[in-house]
Amino acid sequence: PATLGGTATLTSRCSAKEDTYRALCICCGKDERGAELTPLLRCLRDRSARYVADDELRDLETYALRMRGEIFFAERWLIVEGQADFLIVHAMASAMDYNLDEHGVSVIDAQNNGNPVTFAVLARALDIPWLAVFDGDEAGQRYRKRIARRGFADHEVDWRCRTHPDGDLEAQLVADGLGAELRTIVATLTGDANLDNQALLKWLRENKTVYAAALAARFRDDPTLAQRALKAFRTAIAQLRRLT
Repeated sequence: PATLGGTATLTSRCSAKEDTYRALCICCGKDERGAELTPLLRCLRDRSARYVADDELRDLETYALRMRGEIFFAERWLIVEGQADFLIVHAMASAMDYNLDEHGVSVIDAQNNGNPVTFAVLARALDIPWLAVFDGDEAGQRYRKRIARRGFADHEVDWRCRTHPDGDLEAQLVADGLGAELRTIVATLTGDANLDNQALLKWLRENKTVYAAALAARFRDDPTLAQRALKAFRTAIAQLRRLT
């Protein structure tokens, strides 16, 4: 709520849209206290952006219980799409000498625990610094747009949300030149060492956590390998070091 001149209270029960805020400013501008009311309306608009709907809170309660609630004790959040991302980004951070657990960073694989957009909104409401890395496919771009529609400015979305430029996680790994390493992993697991790129990507997408665990182990054993891959992850990890 915003107190207007001590005589009335205007309460928002949802996130105030920009056009609503502007209309209120125009209305209040006609009042003799317009100069006093405009900053209060701006404060109301900014504070209402932290609003989290009841249905989202119920969903988050379920996800928090599933994740043991540890995310609420973290100093920073890194939102990713799935379990493969979770495994790989932890290994890459270790290879970059920045253990995420030791530095209070919770990695949220949002597809398995809810909606990336909801976690971004909750992070804002709780004043938890956050970043996100999504696939560069249609779904990843949709996440960015939906976050922007929740009252995040375009420049903030650009700063907080990164995407893999060559598509999904698997396509990006191949584009980054890790095809040989991935084929070795597949050959070790299946005995098939002669997959073309299309067949390789199909197998990786159907066995995400299996290949991701094996690749994460390789990143830990050979930190230079991690420096060749997934620039969006590497940039986010470097950004986390100074994120407050």
